[in-house]
Amino acid sequence: MHQRRFKFQQSNGGQLAITLACRAPPEEQAGRTLTWQIGDSNASNNGASEQPADAAGSAAPAAPASAAAAPDLIGLDIWPASIALCRYLAAHPQLTEGLDVLELGAGMGLVGLAAAALGARSVLLTDYEPEVLAHLASNASLNGLQQRCSCAQIDWRAPSQGLATGQRGSWRLVLAADVLYASVVVQPFIDTLLLALHPQGVALVGHQVRRAIVLDPASRLPRLEECDEPLERFKAACAAGGLAVRLLGSRQTCSYVDTDPMVLLAVGWPSAAEVLERLPEPAPNGGSNGSSIRCDGSSDGNANSELQST
Repeated sequence: MHQRRFKFQQSNGGQLAITLACRAPPEEQAGRTLTWQIGDSNASNNGASEQPADAAGSAAPAAPASAAAAPDLIGLDIWPASIALCRYLAAHPQLTEGLDVLELGAGMGLVGLAAAALGARSVLLTDYEPEVLAHLASNASLNGLQQRCSCAQIDWRAPSQGLATGQRGSWRLVLAADVLYASVVVQPFIDTLLLALHPQGVALVGHQVRRAIVLDPASRLPRLEECDEPLERFKAACAAGGLAVRLLGSRQTCSYVDTDPMVLLAVGWPSAAEVLERLPEPAPNGGSNGSSIRCDGSSDGNANSELQST
């Protein structure tokens, strides 16, 4: 068992520290990290199989990996956007203080646990894989936040089964990081937001832009797609669902390696337009003291990551 300790600089000069227990290094889980596999149901569960989208631009997802022999462990990793979103919350603790917060696709729980530590009244950490949910509860206890945090299973394809009647349309703050990793999950995620968001609520969505490598039909050479297709589909689906989207900030993640930025989006109903407008923009450097996120998801400066074995 490994532990990683993340430290975030707060606007008041203090430091927010969250410790996460990791069952295995990320590279050991690489073959089991695709949620909602697409394509032939007889394909191997240890990777990604994909088929062309239909005429409407979508493909029907297969059964969730939790129903397969091998559990889907995509959530048992620390994704870069979760660190960026934690930085934003640490710099603006007033956004979480005293609120009931919902985290969708919580994974290891870094963002939700940070919200709890920053003063949220309660945090509901949600995912759909039972093994990930058990890990969430363990990490909440590890940080002494089990009194403020609870865990619930929510499958975005049937969110009404995970959100109690009294919880629907009640959340003034929803958090999600690196959940737009495939086009097939976009509409289910939007459907869950539509069900969860309070009329005056906002969702903060951290996203690492990733452009797929495709074969250029003219040159027959590989090239990067011009856009992040899941992100563009997310924006379009928000508009179709009546949700307003504000781009809070965009910054480079690894200036010496990749060219795709990290983006932070705020989403809400039109009735929450004033709330969306008042949200502060992230600091240009992503933090408050000139730190930068590295490609491995750790960082220097205000989000140091320490690794130890237990």
